[in-house]
Amino acid sequence: MLLVAFSLNSYMPTPAASGEHVRSIKSLFSCGLYFSAEMRKIRAIFFDLDNTLSDFMRMKEEACRAAVRAMIAAGLDMTQEKAYAVLMKTYFAVGLESDMAFSEFLKSVGQFDHKILVAAINDYLKTKNDFIKPYPNVELVLQKLQKEGVILNIVTDAPKTKALQRLSTMGIKRYFKFVVGHEDTGREKQTGLPLMLALNKLRREVPGILNSEILMVGDSMERDLNPAKKLGLQTALAKYGQRTEETGTADYELIEIKDLTNFV
Repeated sequence: MLLVAFSLNSYMPTPAASGEHVRSIKSLFSCGLYFSAEMRKIRAIFFDLDNTLSDFMRMKEEACRAAVRAMIAAGLDMTQEKAYAVLMKTYFAVGLESDMAFSEFLKSVGQFDHKILVAAINDYLKTKNDFIKPYPNVELVLQKLQKEGVILNIVTDAPKTKALQRLSTMGIKRYFKFVVGHEDTGREKQTGLPLMLALNKLRREVPGILNSEILMVGDSMERDLNPAKKLGLQTALAKYGQRTEETGTADYELIEIKDLTNFV
């Protein structure tokens, strides 16, 4: 296996270089200064959506805090801190995409009231829409990749309708050839089934494409990248979207989304 190494001096910034320039160089190195000549050119990318293209958890947290304030104003008898903690625990129990979390929360604390429920839903949705935004430079990166002929797609565990809503709200839906959501297989990505479906869909567009010419980008080794590696895809870990450290190694690590353009 041939290894190619770049000269360190050829990437050293001048004294006048900006901090951003220095950071991008560090990102290039973290993405793999040494790489195998067997690593094929990337012709297509499967993106995870939440915490890869947008900060889903920040949106969820801010929207839930707004809902808690609204419920207390409507008569909920709890402190903000306690109500928020119990609400988030409820979300993790019933599912972060569940539409029943507020009802279950109010029932669990013995304070179900339609007036309080409506207040929670209204403020949750308003704040949610305010925080559904792509990470910095996402659209610039998508534009560049699309211009270079890379086929872009989404493979997510989110419900397909909600995934499409988020992509539309962020103004980036047009960059993706297709979206594979939870309903398409009824299975999570870590089973490999959504990725296999995505591969079949992609081959209808590009019949000769190899698995090794496809990159999976995601924030989780367990949910996104390990299943992709088992199928022979290249992998890139979105470190900027990780909330917890995981074991495992990706082919590339992204400190920010712009790092994709260093090797694609």
